[in-house]
Amino acid sequence: YLPMKLISLNTWGGRHFNPICAFIKKHEKDTDIFCFQEIYDTSSKVKQYKNLLRANLLLEIKTILPNFNSYFLPSLLGFDNEGDKGNIDLKFGNAIFIKNTMKTDYYQDFFIYRSKSLKNLKKDYSNQATPLQIIGFCVNNKKFIVCNFHGTPYPQPKIDTAQRLEQSKKIKKILNYFKSLKILVGDFNLLPDTESIQMLGKNMRNLIIEKNIPRTRSKLSPFWGKSDFQKFADYTFVSKNIVVKDFSVPDVEISDHLPMILEFY
Repeated sequence: YLPMKLISLNTWGGRHFNPICAFIKKHEKDTDIFCFQEIYDTSSKVKQYKNLLRANLLLEIKTILPNFNSYFLPSLLGFDNEGDKGNIDLKFGNAIFIKNTMKTDYYQDFFIYRSKSLKNLKKDYSNQATPLQIIGFCVNNKKFIVCNFHGTPYPQPKIDTAQRLEQSKKIKKILNYFKSLKILVGDFNLLPDTESIQMLGKNMRNLIIEKNIPRTRSKLSPFWGKSDFQKFADYTFVSKNIVVKDFSVPDVEISDHLPMILEFY
């Protein structure tokens, strides 16, 4: 069997727009699924917001990936992820792009924390909704689900809290419902030694730990080189019966996060 390829990336709202577009174009032909976090969408004509964020990043990625079907789950409505209300229509959330030659037999989205997209965000992010997208498909008579998650950024240190432990328990409960082969990716805003991460790795392989990945945050991070720089936020978990052909986290400067690239079957 030819392995499938999945890329997970927190896009940082497309701040480094040309490098991120070049990266997606480079991988478009041999990638089956892209899981993105921090995607903006707008019905307005505004392209750049605050001179940095790409307000219509979802549409711009759709243009780069014409042979993919897309699923978007907004978690913030009407303002950006710093809580600023813009004077434009703005949505912020997660997106999955899957090659249109793959037959998708299931799609559902959930909010792990809070129950819907927010229209007001506290300055400390403590009420931010956390989106989980699940897409299901069948390849070579094997059933798979891919889950795209963005965990709460509150509080700033990526340590265990009651909310984060509850978040992991809810994800596990949802995943346990499925009998398919499972892949869980995204920006969890958690350090590797937290109970919240170890809980998810109990009956799945945590490829960040298993493959000794040195960091998932890039040199573009505002915290790079500072004492409070935290090397990890992003994870790829796979069912133990998934064959991992390759897993890498290339050190490319396209976002404040590094992309995770998984080849599997």
